Amino acid sequence: MIVSISQPTLFPWIGYFNLIKNSDVFVFFDNVKFEKRSWQMRNRIKKVSKDGEDEVWIRMPTRLEKSETLIKDVLIDNSQKWREQHVNAFKSHYGNSFDEINFLKEMYVKNWERLADFNIEFITQCCKFLEINTKLIKASNLNISGKRSFLLLDICKKLGATEYLTTIGAKDYLENDVTIFEKENITITYHNYKHPNYRQRGKTFVENLSVLDLLFNEIDNAKQFI
Repeated sequence: MIVSISQPTLFPWIGYFNLIKNSDVFVFFDNVKFEKRSWQMRNRIKKVSKDGEDEVWIRMPTRLEKSETLIKDVLIDNSQKWREQHVNAFKSHYGNSFDEINFLKEMYVKNWERLADFNIEFITQCCKFLEINTKLIKASNLNISGKRSFLLLDICKKLGATEYLTTIGAKDYLENDVTIFEKENITITYHNYKHPNYRQRGKTFVENLSVLDLLFNEIDNAKQFI
């Protein structure tokens, strides 16, 4: 049983979806502290114009929260016209491609109050679009306890994991706690993802953009690159 765990970020990069695809169960880590100006509320797409090529940030405005607010409790600032801003950016930089991604269009006519709900719905629907069948669950729905590595371990134990698949960036702190996983017969594997090239607007291929860039450029062929 391979388990992976990650925060529900806004329009994640394609490596996030490859992590999900290579897992039996993926856990949205939604019951940890929210970080402002993080991937939880922003990501990048590509801009191509007569002036050149650049990256453009897509942001979800959030209401001012207490410093200890958990990801699952963060509220979207609906006083701002973020829907119009997002859709205008999508159409400006990718033409009519937005109209061909039905699940995304449907998301922009719904009412959203919480950031995590929006992010999780996008990731869930995107997985279906990309034909990824991994089971998706929320950490907040599990009866878990502990901090940092011990919290991750408790999630893995609850789900009966034999392998914990995690990002290479987690290695710095997990390597100090390998033994607590070994005692539970859980192997830690690091997801060392190699970014593929796909058809992308512009002359220079840019890696690590939001999965939106892949969707808008490849549409139905996008699943071949995950």
